[in-house]
Amino acid sequence: LALLLFISFFSFGQKYSGDSWATVTSKGTGVLGVVYYPQAGLIYEEGGKMKGVCAELLTEFSAFVQSKYGKKVEVKYLGAEEVFSNFLKTCQTTPDILGVTNVTVTDERKKILKFTPAFLSNQETLITHKNAPAVENLSKISSVLNGYKAKVITGSVHVKYMEQLKKENFPSLTIEQGPSGPEILKEISTNPKLFTILDFTEYVDATRNRLPIKKQNVEIGAPQDLAFVMSKQSDWDKIWNEFLTPEFRKSEKYRKIIANNLGGAYLSILK
Repeated sequence: LALLLFISFFSFGQKYSGDSWATVTSKGTGVLGVVYYPQAGLIYEEGGKMKGVCAELLTEFSAFVQSKYGKKVEVKYLGAEEVFSNFLKTCQTTPDILGVTNVTVTDERKKILKFTPAFLSNQETLITHKNAPAVENLSKISSVLNGYKAKVITGSVHVKYMEQLKKENFPSLTIEQGPSGPEILKEISTNPKLFTILDFTEYVDATRNRLPIKKQNVEIGAPQDLAFVMSKQSDWDKIWNEFLTPEFRKSEKYRKIIANNLGGAYLSILK
């Protein structure tokens, strides 16, 4: 069994490959291999092209390297991992790739992954079906949503937040897990007695698609940082630290990227 588990875990890192930053600096050119977890507004394929905040940031990154170091970095999208937990495992076990999506920076994840500087701030949101009663205070959620179940993304920080909510305010709550935000939102659309905790970016996309959901006006944790990830063996973090600075995130160019992809309303929660 141990051998089978090792082979299964090891295989996550065998599907993709890219160049190291050291290779790029020595040869003058190279490939930044990107594996992504699709997220509307952030990173997705449309009409054969990659779009979203992350895609535009990767283009800016390549231009930055060319301008500052005279090195050519080809951003190559190697593939999508549709299950979030598999996406994280792939990034952890593949040396020279960049994992691109809305990964929350946590101390626990820092033990097994490297992070770029944050590219976006995020607020966790409690999402229900549009016909669910209003939750005005988490202390009353067990009575307001009596008979409801919760579902969160496997391997996400939302699991921790939902378990904390259960412990502090909703002891009888049944918590299920699913592979992705879109799948859970789709289920809520047809099951009014289900609710979730997701990133604000996913709520924005759901409203754009006119899903029958609503954001409850309660606070779930403090604002968090979202970043790209890479394995502990990767050396790409050095150059990303030079590019994705606080100054860049205050720039008009950055704010335009956010507004174009997530809408002007998202600018209000940026820090």
